[in-house]
Amino acid sequence: MNNPTKRDEIASAAFVAWGETHFTSTSLNLVAQRLGITKQALYRHFRNKEALLDELTERFLAAYAQIRDDVCVLPEDASLSEIVTQYADGVYRMFADVPHYYLFLVLRLLPGPAEVAGRFYAIGDEIGNRVLPHLDPSLPRAQIDLLMLFMHVHIVMWTAFDFWTPMGALRGEPVGGRARERRVAHTVDLCLKGHFPHARIPIDFEEVERFAVVDPSEMLEPNRIFAAVEQVVQEVGFEAASMDRIARALGMTKSSLYFYFENKDAMLLEALNRERRHMRSLFAARVEQLSRFSEMLYCYLVTMVTYFLNNRSLLVFSDWLTAQRVRVPDTVHDEQQILATVDFVRRRLKLSQNPKRRKEVIETVALFSILMYRGIADRGLSRENEDEALAFTRDLYRTVTHGIGPGTATGAPVQGEEHRHPVTQGAAQKEGDE
Repeated sequence: MNNPTKRDEIASAAFVAWGETHFTSTSLNLVAQRLGITKQALYRHFRNKEALLDELTERFLAAYAQIRDDVCVLPEDASLSEIVTQYADGVYRMFADVPHYYLFLVLRLLPGPAEVAGRFYAIGDEIGNRVLPHLDPSLPRAQIDLLMLFMHVHIVMWTAFDFWTPMGALRGEPVGGRARERRVAHTVDLCLKGHFPHARIPIDFEEVERFAVVDPSEMLEPNRIFAAVEQVVQEVGFEAASMDRIARALGMTKSSLYFYFENKDAMLLEALNRERRHMRSLFAARVEQLSRFSEMLYCYLVTMVTYFLNNRSLLVFSDWLTAQRVRVPDTVHDEQQILATVDFVRRRLKLSQNPKRRKEVIETVALFSILMYRGIADRGLSRENEDEALAFTRDLYRTVTHGIGPGTATGAPVQGEEHRHPVTQGAAQKEGDE
């Protein structure tokens, strides 16, 4: 008979040992080495690697289900703030217990079998059912879905960022209940009020779209690697889309595919960086025509969404990297490039009265990217239907700026004129807090 305590010890070690590789490796040897035992000793408790992975999945889903249970037992008259606070506090406690739960979720569970990911989403839907009655019922269903997506993604990400840097390095563990309370309060405040509550709604969306939309003629020549990945994924799915199959789709061997690069990661990183540099240059040329933060932010979202819709192969490639657990790490240089691209966000956050917000530039941009990826997939957006794509982008702007709180995402005009961006008015003039 298995020893429950030993199984717990093995599962905990697996989360850490495999998490340190960002789940690119799930070798039992790594777990055995961490425990100081032989691999054969692991087999007394788990018959194989798949059984141990299943155990990790069940532990994660059980922890998330406990959060759902705690939310669902709140009184029927609980306020939106109370519900979201209970949710955020539960996620914080979950990650404090096992920080590697976050990497397991985004790098293993969600890219894995649809049935398992579906169980996670179903639990989230039950949590969301407590929130739905507090949202404006007159909103279109698509916008309500985006508000719910924002809530889930924001709470998970903003909690995780107290344990992990945006580049995937584990921070020193937060200590004490007060640290948890402060982080939960900050997370809830951004969820309800949005990341930039003083951004204007509405703005002249059409005027920004007129020059922000990326035309197909502005794109780089199609990347052969991205196209081959998309072709193979369509044929055999993400999990079976191996580098051997991709090389064959390109009419070459895997070794010849790597010939001009130090290794596979270098090849994939160069392909990604070429696209990143081009998208940044397109945005830089557009944003210099603007003077207000609100228009700059919407311009960034429009440029990003239409760029990726012009290059669906890049979206498939990004999903393939996750599904294949290929780690193409970001570097300090990548972080500096991101900061340079979104300097208007950095300038805005720098003026915040909340010290936490002044340091959350990369985190904020990462949230935009995740919501964009999910929104494109959930709505089935395409470049051929530009009106639908821009309707999503407008909803995304309203949601990230004003959150899910009452009356903040309806498109009703925000009272008061927004101060001009300090680039055009001088850094000495203080903007309204975002």
